[in-house]
Amino acid sequence: MSELWDTARAAVSALAAGDPRLRRFGASHHRYALAPPASRDAIAALEARLGAALPDELAGFVRELGAGGAGPGYGIVPVDRPDRLDRVTAPPGAPWSSGLPLAHLGCGYLAVVALDGAARGEIWIDARAVGVARAIAPGMTAFYLDWIDRLAHGRWPESQVPPGTCALAAALSSYLGRCEAEHGSAPGTLSDGALRAALARLGPGAIAITADASAWFDDGDRLDPCIACARLIESLGSQGLRSDAVAPGIPPRPLRRGGPDRAAP
Repeated sequence: MSELWDTARAAVSALAAGDPRLRRFGASHHRYALAPPASRDAIAALEARLGAALPDELAGFVRELGAGGAGPGYGIVPVDRPDRLDRVTAPPGAPWSSGLPLAHLGCGYLAVVALDGAARGEIWIDARAVGVARAIAPGMTAFYLDWIDRLAHGRWPESQVPPGTCALAAALSSYLGRCEAEHGSAPGTLSDGALRAALARLGPGAIAITADASAWFDDGDRLDPCIACARLIESLGSQGLRSDAVAPGIPPRPLRRGGPDRAAP
């Protein structure tokens, strides 16, 4: 193993030791566990399915550190399961035409590595359902090491969509608007007590984030929140919103038991 990925493995172990209750974003899913590195045969099988070679940094990552597991978002999907992985087509205007999804970032948004074009090897967020599709890291190494650095220094991972973009923010705003109407309050003027009571009425699983059809989710699948939504939930926790008010999501298709993936759009 190279010195870089040997250091990264030690850093992931240190993150796990510092978070025994799995409180950090995504940790309860990947649990800081790395899959064994992929064999050259497994990488070749995936490349044959994709019709493209993996970018060098990603190939080194899966060959030397691990074929999936602990990582940004809800963890890196196992890339040694070629029957479960399909490439996705790029959003309009992107400088690449096909990419391989690597991680669910929450709310149905995917981290994708570009497989071709001028952006080959770059990591992009595919959140085209909310009009966001852009490069978020120059390659797999920067993508992964930024995740380690932020968590090691007690910082949230970067939110890749603007606050208030997601459906959860709109749903909570609509709900509180109805509560304001019930109290005869002007928008944004609920008293602290009324606000706490309104949020406390949202019991376990009262809010569900659901998917539009995408590479990894079917229409209506329940989703775990993205970082922006997780931060919103945390901020409202001090005002009475339960941490379990949002129903847990299901894993993306590559992490589910059962048959192979359906073709990606």
